[in-house]
Amino acid sequence: MEENKFDHDQSHYERPSLPYRCGRASLWQTPCNHGPEADGTCGGVRECTPFLNGDRWECRRDKRFGGPCEEGPGPGGECSTQRPPCAPRSTLRVIRGRLVVLAVGIILALIGSSLALDPSVGGIISISNAGPLSKSHAKFTEEVGCSACHAAHGKGPVAWIKAVFNNSDLSTQCVNCHSFGGPSFRAHNASLSPDRKVLDTQCVMCHREHSGPAMSTRFLTPEQCGSCHKSKFESLEHGHPEFSKKFPYFSRNSVKFDHGSHLKKHFDNPKFSDKAPGSCSGCHTITLSGREIRPQGYEVVCVACHDSQIKKKELILLRLPELMQDLIDRKSLVEACSFPHTHSKKEEEFLSVSTEQPALVSAFLLNIPEDDPETYDQPLQDLIFAMAEESSAPFVELIDGQTETPMSADLLAGLNPEVLKRAACSWGLNQEYEPPAEARFGGWYADMLEIRYKPSGHADPVAKSWVEFALAVSTQQDEEDKASRATAMREQILSTKDGVGGCIKCHAVTEVKNSKGVSRLIVEWNYKKGYDRPYVRYKHENHIEILGPKRSCANCHILNKEVDYMASFKEYDPANWVSNFEFIRKKTCMQCHSEAQINLECQRCHTYHFKPSFKKDMLTGKGKPPSST
Repeated sequence: MEENKFDHDQSHYERPSLPYRCGRASLWQTPCNHGPEADGTCGGVRECTPFLNGDRWECRRDKRFGGPCEEGPGPGGECSTQRPPCAPRSTLRVIRGRLVVLAVGIILALIGSSLALDPSVGGIISISNAGPLSKSHAKFTEEVGCSACHAAHGKGPVAWIKAVFNNSDLSTQCVNCHSFGGPSFRAHNASLSPDRKVLDTQCVMCHREHSGPAMSTRFLTPEQCGSCHKSKFESLEHGHPEFSKKFPYFSRNSVKFDHGSHLKKHFDNPKFSDKAPGSCSGCHTITLSGREIRPQGYEVVCVACHDSQIKKKELILLRLPELMQDLIDRKSLVEACSFPHTHSKKEEEFLSVSTEQPALVSAFLLNIPEDDPETYDQPLQDLIFAMAEESSAPFVELIDGQTETPMSADLLAGLNPEVLKRAACSWGLNQEYEPPAEARFGGWYADMLEIRYKPSGHADPVAKSWVEFALAVSTQQDEEDKASRATAMREQILSTKDGVGGCIKCHAVTEVKNSKGVSRLIVEWNYKKGYDRPYVRYKHENHIEILGPKRSCANCHILNKEVDYMASFKEYDPANWVSNFEFIRKKTCMQCHSEAQINLECQRCHTYHFKPSFKKDMLTGKGKPPSST
């Protein structure tokens, strides 16, 4: 049988009921034999208490201390082995008790402090009151109360205890009123690719409430932003990454306005100097300007120089070319035109009244060569005769057969059928057409041997339609000759020099793809807002107020004299372009925004949420924050 390890002379076991333990045991792992007294004083300095056996003193030191010592007791019975007195230590039981008392005291102190007077609310608050709400939330929750956000509020202690051990769903309550342009619980409401592993976010991770009406819930500290972002830095001046290479000119403009040629060539020309603006504000609207300073309309800044140019660039729909022989039945023509029968007699020798070539538009529509009279004689004279009979109907048929969607109604808008018929009747008789009046104000007209369209001015609807028609016509025709004629017609209409209205001189042409990946060309007729970076915040207004409208623009937007700006528009790719101006770098902003002048926090230039807004009911004033009950 195993020896009893808990005999009085074997065991190191300390009784937990005792308030003190030997300090010598703590220092040397060898407690004294007697241990401390009940009051915590040292119980003795001797190793043992000798025992008188007869006339001899015997050492009674415990086996755990080495058994009887060699010296043995003295002649008077005193222990020969002594140690200095020790300081007894408190047992674990006593220490635990003291900690419990301390914890209770702290809790009572917190409760007491929470019941103190709070000047912000004008009275006593309790520990169950987190504090006053922000101004905006206090207004919307004043009727419903705390339960508008806290589901457990007002449901008793049991619901409170459950809430402690369950995840709070405050974010769901937030989106009952707030809406965003992307996933509500993704960082920055961004729709990230599936391969990017990004954890969901909660509103309370960044937004703090119950800090009183003076505190904004939208304010974030740089430290909060840096807690998630991999690149951490102190400020714009210290550590902020360099701006994007093309900032802020990321996409091509819809209008081809070459600042270089206008500022350095046209505006310096004495011929146009009286029309030139004195500064950037002469063309750009700076009143109440935000992030983007839009240029003023054509009628304000462009019309003085370009209006007369637009009206000069006419479209030639039909031109009577040189004809080798008269193939029109004169009798039928006279009947169709209601001419006197005296016109029925043909001339003995046919001499064409024209030596010009057909117009490229009619050459494409009829699919005839421009330089071969023997080939185009018959189809062209057939068209003239059809015009004498049906006016514009033959052109309608020819035009609508070239595109997927009929476009003749827009292309021939305003064309007087009677004028067209009279011109055809004259040409059928091998005569020049003499119009009754001069075309001054734009529109369709016939003159001598041509049918022309004169643009009335900027944004002329017919001129725009012909440009769109030229882009809609496919240059991939079944016949090689027709494909080349389609290309020639397109190049003429889109020509910056000869195109109708000169539209493409200013308006960009862009290639776009539909959902099926099929490409088509479109004209950028309207002003297009610049590349929108949703998380970048900038206001021109503030900078213009400080620097002034004349100085502030050129301080940041520096003209790049080396680039070929117009070359960017030769291709139809809006991403392949170069700006008129040098890209803005961080050093540009640091001219003012440095720690020595105007320091910046993250939110001064960056927003967190993507397109934040309110639910429809909240905007109309009909909605109330829903109760959680």
